[in-house]
Amino acid sequence: MGFKNTSTSYGLVAKLLHWCLAAALWGMFLFGRSIASMKPALDNIHLYGWHKSIGILLLTLILFRLLWRIISPPPKIIIESTTPKAQIYLAHGVHFSLYILMLVTPLLGWLASSATGFEMRFFGSFKIPPIIPEDPAIEELLFSLHGLSATLLVALSVLHLCAALYRHFIKKDDTLRRMIR
Repeated sequence: MGFKNTSTSYGLVAKLLHWCLAAALWGMFLFGRSIASMKPALDNIHLYGWHKSIGILLLTLILFRLLWRIISPPPKIIIESTTPKAQIYLAHGVHFSLYILMLVTPLLGWLASSATGFEMRFFGSFKIPPIIPEDPAIEELLFSLHGLSATLLVALSVLHLCAALYRHFIKKDDTLRRMIR
């Protein structure tokens, strides 16, 4: 298996990015839900910093994934002559939405954190610059949008997984095999 994608299979880099980001985004969703239910206190404030730092790290990986997609385009979608056009459009729409939400979710978190006015540090080291000024009036809205986009991202990833399993077990095509072998 090569590093780059081919016309029929994903390469090592795309596979690693796909599976690592999938696991990390699910982990961040669960982590985020957990800390959202906490009242900030001295004994848990570090968890918020970790969530922000991991979010910035994931945003960087997502940008690299998009760059890699340009450098090494993915294989063409497997389309049978009997595949309804609506299903093809839905598949493309879900993929596009996943990429948009992978970008928007951490950006909304960064915006919301910036609006709090509290300093953000990347794993306790260098300062993460705010991207908007402190604004308590929109802070809550931005955190709500961050949570909503994270929920939509997870929901679409479940749909994506179901589609891959459907293609593998019902249609018996190579869609899933291209990403796992």
